[in-house]
Amino acid sequence: MPHRFATMLTCIDGRIQAPLSEWAKSHLEVDYVDTVTEPGPDSAIGSLGEEGLAALVAKVRVSQRAHGSGVLVVAGHSDCAGNPVADEEHHRQLRQAATQLAALLPDLRIIALHAGQCGEDCWLPVVVTEITPSAVTA
Repeated sequence: MPHRFATMLTCIDGRIQAPLSEWAKSHLEVDYVDTVTEPGPDSAIGSLGEEGLAALVAKVRVSQRAHGSGVLVVAGHSDCAGNPVADEEHHRQLRQAATQLAALLPDLRIIALHAGQCGEDCWLPVVVTEITPSAVTA
């Protein structure tokens, strides 16, 4: 049986890598998670500009082509040094980022995920929004 992959665009913060990957494996029923990192990605996606955004999309496409990933998780988190805003603002930015990415990657299911702190070294990922390929207009 071939391995199943998801792709995750998330923060460089090492504290959230394992909890987010575990969430993806459990909730998306995948074996592996290809990870693209950017400091404060929920904010960065809206401010990278066309060239920077194209570079991120190219990385996601590698995962899609090489590993058959059909889902992209874009994830932010509380206590982010690259995007130090309140959780509500992270959620707003994640919804905006998911919409922007869906326009560029209309063939992928896109899930915006926020990892809130639930204690020391404890992170609780929650779905902020989800966009399925059929929901994207051509």
